[in-house]
Amino acid sequence: MSKNKSDDKKKKHDEGEKKPETLNQFATPNGNGNSATNSSSSSVSSSVGVSQPTSSQNTPQAQSQVTTPQHALSSLSITDAELLESKKKEEDEKKRKSEELQRKTDEEKSKREEQEKRKRQQDEEERKKNSSANQELNEEFEIQSLEQMGKSIPNNLQDLFNFFPTDVYASYDKLQSFSRDLNTTISHPEIVFVGPRTSGKSSLIEAFIGRSLNIVGQNGCSKRPIYFQFVNNIECEVPKITVKRDSNIKDFDHDIVIPLEQLNDNIFRRNQQLSDDPIYITIETKSSLNLTIIDTPGLLIDSNSQEQQKIDNIVQSILKPNNRLIIAVENCGDWSQMSMLTFIKKVDPELSRSTFVFTKFFNQIQDFTSTRSVNRFLAGTMSEIKSFFVTIPNHKIRARFSEPARFQEKLQQAYKRDMYHLEQIQYDKRYERSIGVNPFRKYILNIVWKSYQDGIPRILKHLRAKRQTAEKTLNDLQKQTSSLSANLLRSISSNYTVTFLQINEKLLSGTSEGNPSVNGQTLEEEKHQQGDGGDWVDIYNRPIKFDPEEWGIPYWNSKLYGGQQFERLMAEFKAVCENTKISEVTMDDVATAAGINKLNNIPNYAWAASDLSQQKSQEAFVPLIEQLCERAVYIMKRLTEVSDKIIDQRRKSRISGPNTNRSAIDIDNIGQYPYFTHYVKDLYYKFIEQTAKICKEKCMDEFYSTRTIYWELTEHPDQSLPFNRNDHQDTKQAVDQLANQLFDSIRQRITKNVLLKFYNFFLVPMQTELWNEIQSKITCLQNDSLEQLFEVQATKELLLEDEKKQQAILEKYSQHDEIFIKSAAMFSHPLQS
Repeated sequence: MSKNKSDDKKKKHDEGEKKPETLNQFATPNGNGNSATNSSSSSVSSSVGVSQPTSSQNTPQAQSQVTTPQHALSSLSITDAELLESKKKEEDEKKRKSEELQRKTDEEKSKREEQEKRKRQQDEEERKKNSSANQELNEEFEIQSLEQMGKSIPNNLQDLFNFFPTDVYASYDKLQSFSRDLNTTISHPEIVFVGPRTSGKSSLIEAFIGRSLNIVGQNGCSKRPIYFQFVNNIECEVPKITVKRDSNIKDFDHDIVIPLEQLNDNIFRRNQQLSDDPIYITIETKSSLNLTIIDTPGLLIDSNSQEQQKIDNIVQSILKPNNRLIIAVENCGDWSQMSMLTFIKKVDPELSRSTFVFTKFFNQIQDFTSTRSVNRFLAGTMSEIKSFFVTIPNHKIRARFSEPARFQEKLQQAYKRDMYHLEQIQYDKRYERSIGVNPFRKYILNIVWKSYQDGIPRILKHLRAKRQTAEKTLNDLQKQTSSLSANLLRSISSNYTVTFLQINEKLLSGTSEGNPSVNGQTLEEEKHQQGDGGDWVDIYNRPIKFDPEEWGIPYWNSKLYGGQQFERLMAEFKAVCENTKISEVTMDDVATAAGINKLNNIPNYAWAASDLSQQKSQEAFVPLIEQLCERAVYIMKRLTEVSDKIIDQRRKSRISGPNTNRSAIDIDNIGQYPYFTHYVKDLYYKFIEQTAKICKEKCMDEFYSTRTIYWELTEHPDQSLPFNRNDHQDTKQAVDQLANQLFDSIRQRITKNVLLKFYNFFLVPMQTELWNEIQSKITCLQNDSLEQLFEVQATKELLLEDEKKQQAILEKYSQHDEIFIKSAAMFSHPLQS
């Protein structure tokens, strides 16, 4: 024992001696080792009163002090390497132990989590079993509570398909048929159900229809708008359900007809994601009025999420049309917590088309303890707004009793249970008509029924208007048949011819009766109708381009017809002629045209200038005169179109006006004789073409022969011509100058005389000779010819056939009038109580 203690002391002493050496070793590399050692030694020596030798003393002791640290450095370096190695091993060992400990800790934690997970699963399974058992127990309790109200189904139980008497649906089908025949429609009502999620909105729709459709299915809420379109179809004894194609889902890209039992599954498969794209379901049956019921996605009232914003936008867009009735659905509860009133006022501020329905009423009834409390609650609604309180069995009970009669029985039992408990606490019976599904359904269908009644007078008005039109048409046909005598036909032909010629004369003289803004033409439009651009062209068919405003063409941008359009054409012709220059004269032209004088064999350059001017003027102005003639004919011919429109406008004015005469009536019927009117127009066209031909021939007389021009030139010689045949350049220049002078003179004369001749030989005959030419030929027609022009035989046959058809139509409308009145009276039968 004492030996071990002495060994421990010796070990500690050795360790104490190693520490200064180690510290001295770490200080040496920095250059401070010796000073540190000396300082330490100095301090120890001074403390015991021993004087130390100075560094300058060269004694063996001093040398010993200097050599000792170098030896210690070597030994300390070896010791430090061993120390580092030992320290590294200790750290590795600690790390290994730490990892081992962490691994064991993780394994224990994993085992604990696995145990906890198994325990949670067991608890969840147990909870589900208990919950399922509780639900089954609650469901059975609910069923027992309902069946205590009686199991028998009342005879007066109603749904959407038998709410009205059978005669009402049959008469409604006839009214629909009448509206289709009359090309009119009876607008059918649209009812929108809106409310928060879990408020029973979709359940209320099922109760309103009277069928357990299980609309929301397993989703628990509507995520897309659903349009139930009820269509009256007398051929469908049982409801025919058609789900319209859904472009958003590949499997439903076509319409499908399904039985009622498969409707909930089909809706569930489509109702997976929130969307504004509706699901359309058509229900055709003979015992229904045309009606659309719209189920909207459930609102998230207390949420400010992006989803809620999207739902609000979808619902508000559906509620926006003013023709749609709004059914606001909300759970019964504290009136201060109700939210639908605020939401509905955003789209229906005056609440003029809104009805409020408060569901799960039985839950609220159970909280009532006195007459005062129940009456206070029922009085909490706004007096000017129609409100209802209903209790609808939950979806499991509705699914369990989905057969229509049993479903109706549960609805009736729920109503009886509400009324029984209300009777027990002696509620105010003024609210009796606001409680239950049946009063709610009756109220809504009464609105629907009255909306259809409002459309009956409009259909009857259309029907009687059609009947009056048929009577008038038949009378007109009979008058027209009797008017096909020779004397009346001659009167019609004479009246039309005179009217046509009078209008034509007015259009030439000037009148705005033809509506120039519609029937007039600008200069550009007139040219466009001529084809090939309508531009003036020279003998080589090259277009003559010019700016009509720069050349001073009057009214070039105004819409004109008749005489004013003819005047503009004359001004345009004059401007084109005045800006036409003689084509280039070559030396070959001069030499060839000069020829040889018969008297002295000297070339006659005056003759050459005369011949060149004659040829060049003819080449320049003949094409222009021909184009002028064509354009003038076009302007006159298009007056027939303007005349027809004026006659038609006068006819319409006479129809709306109070005063008519026999000649006017004859003209009004002239459209029924197109062959005769075509004959009159053909005479008109032929006269124009013949007159234009004569006028053109007169204009061609203005192109004098070369001899005439030469005689006129030599009569008044004022130009010196060269006599030296050898100077060709001087000869060409002199002849060219004289030819230009002669061309300018000829151009002025031709332009002036052509304009005068078009006025005298084309326009004047249109105002004078046209009357005699056409009227004489019409007046001289024999009766046989007149009957052929009016196609009397064919017209009589067509009129007789039209009379038979019109008579049948009139009889049909007369019968429809009687049937419609009976159907309307039958449809207006009061609602079943």
